[in-house]
Amino acid sequence: MAIATERRADVSVTIGGRDITFETGKLAKQADGSVIVRSGETMVLATAQGRMEPREGADFFPLTVDVEERMYAAGKIPGGFFKREGRPTERAILTARMIDRPIRPLWPKGYKNETQVICTVLSADLITAHDILCINGASAALMLSPMPFLGPVGAVRIAIIDDELVVNPTLPEVDEHKELDLIVVGTPDALTMVEAGANQVAEERLLEALDLAHSEIRKICEAQLDLQRQAGKAKWLDSNVTEEVEREFGETIRERIEAEGLRAADAVIEEALGELSMDSTEDDVLRQLQRKMSLATVLEQTRLELVVQPVREQFEADLRALTDAEQDSKELKSAKRQLLFDRIIDTVTLPFPVGPSVGEGEPATAKDSITKTYVKKAAEAIYKELVRRKIAVEKHRPDGRTPEEIRPIECEVGVSPRVHGSGLFTRGQTQIMSLLTLGTAKEGQRIDDLSLETDRRFMHHYNFPPYSVGETGMMRGPKRRDIGHGALAQRSLEPVIPPADEFPYTIRIVSETLESNGSSSMGSVCGSTLALMDAGVPIKAPVSGIAMGLVKEGDDYVILTDIQGAEDHLGDMDFKVAGTRDGITGLQMDIKITGVTREIMQAALEQAKQAREIILDKMLEAIPEVRTELNENAPRISTVKIDPEKIGMVIGKGGETIRGLEADHEVQIDIEEDGTILIYATDGTKARSAIEAVESLTKEPEVGDEFRNAKVVKTTQFGAFVELKKGTDGLLHVSNVGPGRVGHIEDVINRGDILDVLVQEVDKARGRIGLKLIQKHENGNTVSPEELIERAKDAPPRERTEERPREGDRRGGRGGRGGGRGGRDRERN
Repeated sequence: MAIATERRADVSVTIGGRDITFETGKLAKQADGSVIVRSGETMVLATAQGRMEPREGADFFPLTVDVEERMYAAGKIPGGFFKREGRPTERAILTARMIDRPIRPLWPKGYKNETQVICTVLSADLITAHDILCINGASAALMLSPMPFLGPVGAVRIAIIDDELVVNPTLPEVDEHKELDLIVVGTPDALTMVEAGANQVAEERLLEALDLAHSEIRKICEAQLDLQRQAGKAKWLDSNVTEEVEREFGETIRERIEAEGLRAADAVIEEALGELSMDSTEDDVLRQLQRKMSLATVLEQTRLELVVQPVREQFEADLRALTDAEQDSKELKSAKRQLLFDRIIDTVTLPFPVGPSVGEGEPATAKDSITKTYVKKAAEAIYKELVRRKIAVEKHRPDGRTPEEIRPIECEVGVSPRVHGSGLFTRGQTQIMSLLTLGTAKEGQRIDDLSLETDRRFMHHYNFPPYSVGETGMMRGPKRRDIGHGALAQRSLEPVIPPADEFPYTIRIVSETLESNGSSSMGSVCGSTLALMDAGVPIKAPVSGIAMGLVKEGDDYVILTDIQGAEDHLGDMDFKVAGTRDGITGLQMDIKITGVTREIMQAALEQAKQAREIILDKMLEAIPEVRTELNENAPRISTVKIDPEKIGMVIGKGGETIRGLEADHEVQIDIEEDGTILIYATDGTKARSAIEAVESLTKEPEVGDEFRNAKVVKTTQFGAFVELKKGTDGLLHVSNVGPGRVGHIEDVINRGDILDVLVQEVDKARGRIGLKLIQKHENGNTVSPEELIERAKDAPPRERTEERPREGDRRGGRGGRGGGRGGRDRERN
């Protein structure tokens, strides 16, 4: 129910020395909830919209979250042909996931109404991060809306700058100081989500950051509650109305079910609601909606309560036995579960009619669909309770492992013969193959979003095909989950990737999930580390990852290492930790309850560290250290440093010179602004020949330098001009051909001949280079200067056609095209 109002209100809170302002009632007033969040010159419009009726047949909460990064926000026009925003950027998808994960658990049990949250970035100053504003804005919009959101939640970012923890640092600060980038979301009572990338940060330091974050989150939550008090709409599902309805109709619903069955209780809602009239007010409409939702809630609880008890009495022992099936194969476990649930549905005896009567006064012989649905729900609820009690109280994991035990691990490298590096990591029923490609600097990813990142030279991509879990499905590119898992692994590995000046390659890793039963994302971290080491990438340290879990029943709890199956689905907390032996590099944590103390989190992180080290030892058995040589199929990258003023000489007019070098030597050449030249080749010989060509092209000729295979580009009566390198010629005077007299240079040397020459004189002031002949190349052989002099003696006499140079110039020469500096085009015959 969206009714435009003028409920204007705003609140402000200071976090990390900067104000965050929430304003409502100005924009998007027809949305159920809308709020503008500002900090600095960054502004986000967050809206929340929901349907008043539950989605028919939904067995999950249909929540969708979208983050719209508009390029106009930063004064940019989108790249590409269409010049408008298309599919969400990777950063927008990751931000949407960070909104979804903490708010999804905070709804009444059984709430199935379609809900949509949209955050649109209207202004981005590239100083204040918009992702934090989006999370806080989404929560504020839901708090203002009539939807029964059990928030609020607040979000902050924590960084380490000069060894100090800083709340909500600026984007330039995060970009410059990469020690820790931690995003924390929580309610006033507990943390609910943590996302972090770190440069081998110690566990204790991370806990300090979480404590600091929660103290600031409470301030943000209080600001949202203040805004709700000023401008919030009445909730569709109100606890006071629900209590009133339960007192008024709870017993009636129970009696109707006992007398006529589960389906007949629907009539109670219709009877209790009454009808609206043309004279009804907005308050009447809202009151009826509240009573309808409260009645539906009470009806759901009563139906389940009346079914759970008989199912528990008749089948608890069977359901307890089913908890041991977690040790079986997927097929056997599924078959056992199906058999038992079908038997429960068919044979359970319920203390009320289970379907329509078959005749006058005769009870139903078959259960109707709604009764079957609630029997199944009851069985699933009892099974979940039994599994949790078995883990937390009895300390028995479903698959028989101890809490700290890791499933069997196998590691292998070099599994794909043509790729540049590969690793196969198997942990229990989770198997990841990571395949690495090395590319040139030009092959890095260009980033076009609302961040300071412009290009990316390390990429990790994650694929999750349906066969990995024994299913069929559509293959339509990466899903949001795939992008999130890939980004988590990438963030975990980035701190150990060597900088470009040490390893000037673009690195792409693709992790293919071949089997999945428990933390394929952390398997990707391990597989990618193996691939990096196999490829010869000089990483700073190997990284491993592990998924941890928590199950808490009352005061009893247990921390689980390497969770899978039911432990993941039924647990209260799951968190993934990646790192080296020295510290954490990546962390993702989702907490579903409020009773997770600092001591529990500290114990969990310590247990995770022990598991990471065990996995690292297993990985290093497969490949103890980084390979010293790159894979034979990998491109070779060589580096040459030249004077930046000579970059133009290497590029040439219209790129002619650099294209010629690439074609002649079969390489690819990149030039940096500081004069660094990167040469990419498929083998070392081609790389070395290209290096020599670049060095000879940019090196100033000096006395004593030899130039091999130099080409004669022009002849005169007194000598030959020889191209020493592109753009630089030297003069081989007739007197320097050999130990004797040559009447005319063309008696022994002609244009196009190939010579080896020695630089005999360099006159930089006059731009002249004098050469001496070493030998001439002729028909695959070499001819010495002495032999050329003998040939000159037999040459026929020639008419003098031009004046010989003055005596002072006899031993000199001239540098063509700018006297050896590549400045002018040389004269051609």
